Amino acid sequence: MNCKICSTLFQEFLERSLCEELIAELDSHMQACGKCRASLRTYKLTILLSQKVDPPCCVKPEAVDRLKKILLQRFFAKENVKLKA
Repeated sequence: MNCKICSTLFQEFLERSLCEELIAELDSHMQACGKCRASLRTYKLTILLSQKVDPPCCVKPEAVDRLKKILLQRFFAKENVKLKA
């Protein structure tokens, strides 16, 4: 496990939707890597704060949904990730 792979799996890690093997690898990496622990804390805080913000009044909900989809695809697209069945 390296930092780049670890950071791309944050969302699934928090949702516990990864296989047990990957969860164990991430747990192990996070215990040894202060940078990834800090990144995960920042990621969690970003999610928490973004849930408290009202969407912009001048942007249609469809546009916000489309933007969210694009961001998720660009920043969290993963290959060969084992998800729970």
